[in-house]
Amino acid sequence: MDKKQDHEQDWDDPNENNQIDTETDRNESFAIGHTVQTVISVAVLVATLFTLWNPRKLFGTPNIYDLFQSESVLETASSNLKTSEDAVQIGILAGEWKYSTGEVCADGTIEVDINLNIANRVKLDLEDKKYQVDLFPEIDLELLNYEADLLVAVYSGSCLQNPLPPSGFMVGTSLTAENPDIINKLAVCLAENYQESTHLPFSYEMINPDHPSYHIFRDIHPDTPAILIEIGKLSTDRNLIEKKTTSIVDGITAGIECFLENTSGDTK
Repeated sequence: MDKKQDHEQDWDDPNENNQIDTETDRNESFAIGHTVQTVISVAVLVATLFTLWNPRKLFGTPNIYDLFQSESVLETASSNLKTSEDAVQIGILAGEWKYSTGEVCADGTIEVDINLNIANRVKLDLEDKKYQVDLFPEIDLELLNYEADLLVAVYSGSCLQNPLPPSGFMVGTSLTAENPDIINKLAVCLAENYQESTHLPFSYEMINPDHPSYHIFRDIHPDTPAILIEIGKLSTDRNLIEKKTTSIVDGITAGIECFLENTSGDTK
């Protein structure tokens, strides 16, 4: 081999290196999205054997049907349908609002205040984008047979200080959802967009709707896709929750829009 051939063999093409870097970034982005979908898919399979996660340990919520037994009341609730077939209807539930305080931290921070603030801001953000949004407290007659394109319930995680709980957010869906494919799309969209916006690690759990804490999955119309999000831990993730609230709101809003864009015509 002559010197010219040696020189050509040793010289690295900078364009080739740039192409390798670009491919690496692209692969990393794909890996994040693939991880979210993989975790959710595995959780769905495991959920038939185990019912996990109960963040509402201290405050069990009652079944709305147990509170309102009147036939006339149920008839009124069953008529709670969307007013327009073409309008996108979104439900946002502020966890513990008008029912209990939720978690109460040693420094006086109260979970329900956090939940309501986030839920209100998500509602305003979605309304600015011309969606119809209903804001619900924890217990509300209007939840009975509520029919919409989706419903998202917003909660916060533990205040525990010793030991500190692991950082992260959680999305949860009903163990007995009648529309699992639609629910899975909602979970993937919300998890991916929320993680991208907040950079928090995530977990996914299937919820037993018979547990008294999770009445929303029993009360709403069976065709309404519903999901619960725990936005982060009130202790471990306090800096994000207090100082970077916009990233939380943006993540939830982007997840909802992702779902609507990917299920147009399928959820009604």
